Amino acid sequence: MFQEKNLSKLIIFTPIVLIILVTTLVTYTQISHLETRFNKDSAKLKQKLIQEEKNKLAQKINGLDDYINYKQSTTKELLNRQIKKRVEIIYDVALNKYNTNTGIVSNEKIKKDLIEDLSQITFEHGTYYFVKEYKNNKIIPLLYPAKKEFVGKDISNVKDKEHQSFLQTCKKILKKSNEGFVEYLLHKQDLKIKDFNKISYIKRFEPFNWLIGYGKYKIDIENQIKSEVLNRVNLLKDNSNQTIFIYDKDFKNITNNYFSGYFVEELRKKVNENFKYKKYDKIYFFWTKNYEKLISYKFVKKWDWVIFSSIDLKNLENSIIEVLGTKKHEEDKFINYSIKIAFVVILFGSLLTLFLSKKIEMLFKEYKTNIESQKSALKNINATLESKVNDKTKQLEKLNLQLKEKVDIEVHKNRKKDQMLFNQSKMASMGEMIGNIAHQWRQPLSTISTAASGMSIKIDYNLATQEELKKDLKSIVDTTLYLSETIEDFRSFFKATKIKKRFCLEELIKKDLNIMHSSLKNHHIKVFKELEKIELYTIENELTQAILNILTNAKDALLEKVDNTKAKRYIFVKSYKKDEYVYIQIKDNAGGINKKIIDKVFEPYFTTKHQSQGTGIGLYMTREIIVKHLHGEIFAKNVEFKHQDEIYLGACFEIKLPVNKLT
Repeated sequence: MFQEKNLSKLIIFTPIVLIILVTTLVTYTQISHLETRFNKDSAKLKQKLIQEEKNKLAQKINGLDDYINYKQSTTKELLNRQIKKRVEIIYDVALNKYNTNTGIVSNEKIKKDLIEDLSQITFEHGTYYFVKEYKNNKIIPLLYPAKKEFVGKDISNVKDKEHQSFLQTCKKILKKSNEGFVEYLLHKQDLKIKDFNKISYIKRFEPFNWLIGYGKYKIDIENQIKSEVLNRVNLLKDNSNQTIFIYDKDFKNITNNYFSGYFVEELRKKVNENFKYKKYDKIYFFWTKNYEKLISYKFVKKWDWVIFSSIDLKNLENSIIEVLGTKKHEEDKFINYSIKIAFVVILFGSLLTLFLSKKIEMLFKEYKTNIESQKSALKNINATLESKVNDKTKQLEKLNLQLKEKVDIEVHKNRKKDQMLFNQSKMASMGEMIGNIAHQWRQPLSTISTAASGMSIKIDYNLATQEELKKDLKSIVDTTLYLSETIEDFRSFFKATKIKKRFCLEELIKKDLNIMHSSLKNHHIKVFKELEKIELYTIENELTQAILNILTNAKDALLEKVDNTKAKRYIFVKSYKKDEYVYIQIKDNAGGINKKIIDKVFEPYFTTKHQSQGTGIGLYMTREIIVKHLHGEIFAKNVEFKHQDEIYLGACFEIKLPVNKLT
């Protein structure tokens, strides 16, 4: 038990201890926060610098890749320009020689000199001029280094598919104009086992009806461009710590710079793995162990090259340490300053607390004296209040007992009233059902009577045959079966069961309409159905009663307000499922419910019919069944709708039920 003599010590030392704890906690939290922020800033700075280096590597690789793409895109244009220029030069030489020597020497001499001059001219990669003469529908090569065995012979019907295709293309071009480009496949002399794309430029030399041409392989110009690109890479000088390499698809270095170190094999596997996907627009990054190097690479389309660019991260780490060292020094200064401030706060707070504690102790002693004097007075007051509280408690208990008895009496009356209303509703429904039975049975009984009397007359006059008797008897049997099915439908309605079960809503509504079929038909009421196959879990009989009440209400409204000689009588029944609820809509074209009374249609004993026609409890009990027994909702409203190009107004009752209400 805490002793009173220790209270003064507690008042003095507790605030001092609290000040020390709070100041220490605040200082520690601030220092911890600074340390955390320093670590986060360090990580962000490192990530930022690495990202900048990544961007630099990507920029350098993309620059070289753009240069390669540009060179690739200009390959054909450059090739065309070169071969056309060479053909035009030799054409001008031939024309000048012809113009100079015509009339001086024979044409045969001029031809021979031209062929000898052209045969002496060769170019890089073994390229050459070729000359063919078109004479009397024959094509005779005069200069043809690619196939020397064809020289002087007619090759217009040569069996070689490559040459035949080449000759046909030349003919088509010369028909349109006297010059043009021809693209075709041809064996390369230094690689005879493989066909290469070749482009030639041909031009007609009209004085001799010659075709002068010069061709070049695409692969030669492509190799030339590759050589230019590699020379450009080898000549690149970079003052930074970034380096560019180019390797081929077999991971062989084709530039002066190359990789060396423990990571090369792992890098090769990674490159081969990514090469399968052929993603030429993507830049890949590779980290060596311990993050010493960052290597970026990109695949070059068409050439199967890999461009590499790498950076040594040791220098980057030194930059980070240099920047963070300054921040760390500033942080240490701030921490020392915070500790000094905390010490001053503890000292000043302790002195102030000691002074205030002495004052509080003096006040406490004064209050203690006053409290002791007031205790005796409070004891007397408490005794008086306790007596009064006991008296009031007894009065409240008596009042609560009387109130409980009155509530029980009223609850019993209400239950009795609800049971009476339910019985009245059931009796009214039974009356409706008996009327429906009468309507339903009238025609079948008439059929049986007609068949029986017909059989009697035929027997009296010996007109009946065995087949006709069997036919009439079958008609009677079929009609009695129909009557049996009908009475089963009505029996299921009168079963007083409240057991929930699963059933098909479409079949239930059809059964309800079948019960009222004869009554509706006799009153010229047409029913339109729009029903979905929905499985429902609820009390089937009570839902049947509710739907029959609404259908009966719609029928009575149509009989009262719609003259079938002037207008048509319609009832529309629709069911559908939305989310976890089932909706049943029943509407008519009887003109709707008066707006002044539409909010009262579900009240007990409220009816718009004559007292002899309605009790006013049908719709009330319908709402009681839907809301209290089936845990659903029911609404009544007036709707305007279009049917068969005519506008109608009528009352619409909508029932909303949960699909799987298991309680």
